[in-house]
Amino acid sequence: MEASWCSSVRRAIALGVCVISALLAGCGGGERRATYVTHYPQWEHERYDRIAVLPGRAATPKAVRAAGVLADRLTTQLAQNGAFTVLSRAELRDVFAEQDLSRLADAIDEGTALPEEKLKIAQALVATKITDYKLISERQRQTIPQYALDRRGYPLRDRAGRRIVVGEDTVWTFKHGAEVEASARVIDAATGKILLSHTARIAPSPRTSRNEPPSRTPEDMAELAVAELATEFYKAIAPTRLKVKLGGDSLVIATDYYDGRYETVKKLPRSLPEFLLVVRRLPEACERNQFRVAIATDEGRENLFEQEFVWSGSAGPEGISYQVPMETLLKTGSEKFVAKIYSGRDPQPILTRSFSLATEKD
Repeated sequence: MEASWCSSVRRAIALGVCVISALLAGCGGGERRATYVTHYPQWEHERYDRIAVLPGRAATPKAVRAAGVLADRLTTQLAQNGAFTVLSRAELRDVFAEQDLSRLADAIDEGTALPEEKLKIAQALVATKITDYKLISERQRQTIPQYALDRRGYPLRDRAGRRIVVGEDTVWTFKHGAEVEASARVIDAATGKILLSHTARIAPSPRTSRNEPPSRTPEDMAELAVAELATEFYKAIAPTRLKVKLGGDSLVIATDYYDGRYETVKKLPRSLPEFLLVVRRLPEACERNQFRVAIATDEGRENLFEQEFVWSGSAGPEGISYQVPMETLLKTGSEKFVAKIYSGRDPQPILTRSFSLATEKD
């Protein structure tokens, strides 16, 4: 009796361990729920090593300081990224006088190229401009009712259950906020061609308070907006790493697709002429990012099958599928394989799926 009870306990513990392991590792073994993907900007950034951020411009005098902060923040973020050699303001001044820099920044909207003798300073120029700068400072008078309270401080109610009003108070409600719109352009220094143009408008959640102004001023709110704009432009210009969570069913091996569902398997029948390698249900952060899907033997270093693709949520629940000839696997003489997803040119896969060929016993 005791031996039987101990055996049951051991089986329950083992089952619990298996369940927890499955939740942590994913159904395919080796899959990772949380990982990073590389977001690549929508311009040919690989062709440009040396870039320079020009002095920030503003459509209104009150935004001149904010325009300078925007350009400085963007310069710092691009320099820390490592994808480019970013020229400092001092390096630019070695080639241009300050007034020349300002004139160049103003003319860049026209696609003006750098003078030929100064092309060595930068291959691409980044020009930013604050096009709209709105500070919000509002004060509103409000009348609020006073309610009758009992000895314990709870509201008294009439027979209909309504709170009893005994008077009213006048209070002032203050609201501080900001809205900032800006644009960023990347220009080929040799041709003046606009390589990237991006516009964004940021309006941080306003701060409100009663009877006295909020601790954050409208100028403080505008600084928050400028910081977000700098990050927005940085992500549009440079490749960045994003943390995402991938589900265990984002990469599957299937034999068929029927009535909106994939027939997924862990063991493929050898008699199939081909099978499906499917990528689906990637998170929104993966939109328009570059990926690579591959198949290799579980101990192999060379991929047997490989395809590059750009993920789009418009693929729907069906995702992106590839027909892989069974001969690709059979000719290896191996029985165990692994499917992998890579983010762009990253050397390590972000998600894997182990599978095998069925044997006669199966």
